[in-house]
Amino acid sequence: MLKKNNAQFAIEFIMLIAFMFVIFLGFIAIITSKILEAKENERQEIAENIVLLAKNEIDLARSVSDGYIRTFTLPAKVNGNSYTIEIVDNRELVVNYLDREHVMFLATNVVGENLNSGANTIRKENGVVYINN
Repeated sequence: MLKKNNAQFAIEFIMLIAFMFVIFLGFIAIITSKILEAKENERQEIAENIVLLAKNEIDLARSVSDGYIRTFTLPAKVNGNSYTIEIVDNRELVVNYLDREHVMFLATNVVGENLNSGANTIRKENGVVYINN
């Protein structure tokens, strides 16, 4: 009889350990998904901040009178990672950062080449905003 109780105890103990292990794995999975979600949100926020730097300069040039010219600087890298920023169809800014793309539409047409990390020149002539052109 004593041997049966020991065997039953061993089986119950193993089942308890297995159950606790499953609970532990569940917690690890939830924590990992939250960490990945937070990193993804951070990447998206960084892409938004990069595009806002350029958009604010464009909005400033749009709001002032003709003859405005200014050189502004975009960071070469953000958090040690490179990015690209381009003007598409003269109406939208597109930032690619760590496989994330963020698009922001412009209130006015912008003529010119793509924006560069580093120095960029923006000017307004005859009501048209030009970048690096």
